[in-house]
Amino acid sequence: MRTTKADMRSRLSRRALLGGFAAGAGLLAAPLTSRSEDLPEIRCATATPGFTTVFYDVIRERKLDQKHGFRLGEPVLNASIGTLFNDFVAGSSDLIIASWDPILTRYHGGVPCRLLCTLMTADMIGIIAAKGGPKSVAELKGKTIAAPQQSGVYRMTRAMIKDIAGTDIESIAQVQNADNPAQGVTLVIADRADAAMAWEPMISNGMQKRPDLEVIFSAGKAFHDKTGSDLPYFCVNVRQEILSAHPGLAAKLSAAFGDCVALIDAEFDAIAAKYAPRTKIDAETLKIARSSGRFKLAYGRAGDPKVQSTITTASEILVRQGVLTKKAEPGFFAT
Repeated sequence: MRTTKADMRSRLSRRALLGGFAAGAGLLAAPLTSRSEDLPEIRCATATPGFTTVFYDVIRERKLDQKHGFRLGEPVLNASIGTLFNDFVAGSSDLIIASWDPILTRYHGGVPCRLLCTLMTADMIGIIAAKGGPKSVAELKGKTIAAPQQSGVYRMTRAMIKDIAGTDIESIAQVQNADNPAQGVTLVIADRADAAMAWEPMISNGMQKRPDLEVIFSAGKAFHDKTGSDLPYFCVNVRQEILSAHPGLAAKLSAAFGDCVALIDAEFDAIAAKYAPRTKIDAETLKIARSSGRFKLAYGRAGDPKVQSTITTASEILVRQGVLTKKAEPGFFAT
């Protein structure tokens, strides 16, 4: 069969049309790729074992970072709390999940860092002991307490006890340093310490292994009894350089964490089961920690006047007890 000039013109037209579609598709795809690649990448870290890595994992998997206009990098998980803070101060991390008061100390020391938002309350923090051991702070006299002394949890809890009970645990007991809260709980389980200062879900994890463990002091309850407010504790803290380099980033980061907290709250059991290996704590323990009432999610923007007021009040307690040199001021809050 002979090919006519009309057939050739038809084929050429179809090829041109298809080529035009392909070129157009490429032009349409290019800006999307460019926009995705241009998103600021945030270097993040936290301590392990513990639940805090779940916040990062949920944001990354559910693409809440891209939804809000940034990319969250693979989190660095530190077995040492001291290393977590040292790396943040050195600028190796843009953002960390940690307690707010050590960050405030570094802020006052000239480190360009700010509080971005709150994630959990201080109800998760407590001193635990076995049933046959001390039953109260007063009974810690002459005992050994295991505690992560480089953590804000230790400094804040010690100050809270001094302010409320008038007792300095370092003057009545021997404090043994633990690299992380899990280590302190393990020492109590093994009868190598009389008590431990720790936080959830490590407290519930210890209770699973040794059912006679009990909380003899709750930092969150002590603060609430004194002020009538819930004390925000584990928070998202960010370096100022990354905020300055990307105007509007603070609001985007905070919004992503707000969405994340809402998702975890709504799907807690499923999320606990999925990410248990990352937390190094089994899902059942995470569920027990939540049902105990000690493990409370509480998102709050640093720009919220109530969040600022509560943290400022808590910082005043720490100033009175010599833990901080100055209370929180407006510049500390990323708004």
